[in-house]
Amino acid sequence: MKIKSRIKEIRDKLNLNQQDLADQVGVSRQTIYFLEKGSYNPSLTISFKISEVLNKPLNEIFYQEPIIKDVIKNKSVTLEELDNLPKTIGIDYGTLKTLSTLDDEELSKNFNKEILIKVSKFLDKKYEELFEE
Repeated sequence: MKIKSRIKEIRDKLNLNQQDLADQVGVSRQTIYFLEKGSYNPSLTISFKISEVLNKPLNEIFYQEPIIKDVIKNKSVTLEELDNLPKTIGIDYGTLKTLSTLDDEELSKNFNKEILIKVSKFLDKKYEELFEE
């Protein structure tokens, strides 16, 4: 599972640079860099310390990266499925295709869980599989 973070966004709002945050958390600046880049999943100890320093709950800092983009790109759709799509999901194929271009934040803002569950059924996937690597 790939974990993404909003550390940079939150850190910027608090006017902290990477080194300041690293010093307060007790890690290197490079660790903060890799966390922000998404190439490193932190330990629970580091996660809790970041949460404490940023004064935010863990679920506001860390989240699973949706892989719905990859699933949609790899889905071959029949003409019959395309015809049934609007009534099956409640969105047209063009809208479904735009899901592959949205970042995580846009995805959660523009599509509620109910629609994403319908999308997962259309893609022959479990809802949870859209959020695992």
